[in-house]
Amino acid sequence: MSQIILDEHLALDDVLQPIQRWIKAKRIQDLRPGEVIKDERLRTLLIHLGRPTLVTIDEGLWKKRNCDRRYCILYFALLDTQQNQIPSLLRRALHLQPFKTKAARMGKVARITFTCVSYWQLGNEKLQTLLLPS
Repeated sequence: MSQIILDEHLALDDVLQPIQRWIKAKRIQDLRPGEVIKDERLRTLLIHLGRPTLVTIDEGLWKKRNCDRRYCILYFALLDTQQNQIPSLLRRALHLQPFKTKAARMGKVARITFTCVSYWQLGNEKLQTLLLPS
């Protein structure tokens, strides 16, 4: 199974192809062809995918209640026109200790900007914030 799963809002050329050069990644719609995957069903799907990391620009997923030990959600707080920045921001975020390995990422829901990563961790009530390495 792919380590990185991209939501349906992300561009193939700008996001998927550059990410696939250095890590296993798939689009969520490729995992469930022909299905429309609504947000309310997304968490159930993630649970059954074997500890994936979902990459999204859907702000609706940036919620503490979405923390689950079986997956990670990385919400990129970017405009649609800035999607081409996701691969480099993702790579920088994955260099941070709390996101460096698949096991370390599980249970987190993160918001990534050009300068920092803020995240909720399952079992921790406090929002954590780290600066992104350059």
